[in-house]
Amino acid sequence: MDDSEYFSYGNIKLERGKFNSPPLLIGTIFYQNETIVDRKNPEIFNTQKAMKRIKIHQSLSEKYKIPNLIEISAYTPKSMLKYLEFYLDNFNPPFVLGGDFESRIAGIEYLTEHGIKPDQYIYNTVSNLKNKKEIEILQNYNIESVVILILGSENMTATQRYAYITEKNQPNNVSIINGLKKIGIEKLWIDGGVVNLESLAHILETQQLVSTSLKLPVGTAPNLFLFQYSSPRLNIKYHTRYRRASIMFIAAWYSNFIFYGAIEDAKESFASVYQTIEFRDIIKTRNIKLFNQF
Repeated sequence: MDDSEYFSYGNIKLERGKFNSPPLLIGTIFYQNETIVDRKNPEIFNTQKAMKRIKIHQSLSEKYKIPNLIEISAYTPKSMLKYLEFYLDNFNPPFVLGGDFESRIAGIEYLTEHGIKPDQYIYNTVSNLKNKKEIEILQNYNIESVVILILGSENMTATQRYAYITEKNQPNNVSIINGLKKIGIEKLWIDGGVVNLESLAHILETQQLVSTSLKLPVGTAPNLFLFQYSSPRLNIKYHTRYRRASIMFIAAWYSNFIFYGAIEDAKESFASVYQTIEFRDIIKTRNIKLFNQF
């Protein structure tokens, strides 16, 4: 790859404009209601279990030779500071900064105070340019990488999703892409915004369109729709686990990055994507025509 074909974060290269490399797999830790976090006080969490989950995620990345990142999520500013302190004491950047808006802002301030540069993490996410405080923070702290989240209905087509990020539909008559570029953000990731299974189909079509025309890295969180299957009538542990593995296989075909969700789901996520890459390589090397007609 030359420099125009990827974004670089340390030793991680995020492909853009093509789908030749394995997608970057991102596991989320400290998400809302995670079992290792105290429900009454989210500043308290089981550090040993957190360490174990991150190390399993990283070991699977090394085993399958699939790049990885951790997303640090938080839903209170104070808990974000605790999570970042833990992470930086034990692991190195880069990482993804997630959670709710106020927690992300607290995270940016903390990272700046502790010498972590803006090129060492990715801000997740921005869905429009209407929040003036957010835009000011991104600009004043020289944030370099932002995930753009496309918000839409389940049947929003690929053309409509493409228009969401390219048309001049934001304040000051700019597109969300150009608006973020104008404030100095150089690396934009495009997240399709999964609602249900149908939306994922439209998103994968969108990802091909964006990749070809804009040369930006594309991806999504394909497992989000699985929450609709979380019912007491089902065996959640296995029912959603197998659905997750199958949907990861599909999403990996046309994704440069995947937010696979809860970090404890790393095993089936990495294994599924690894098999996808092997299968895709066979299709290419044997010149087998597949998925172009039904």
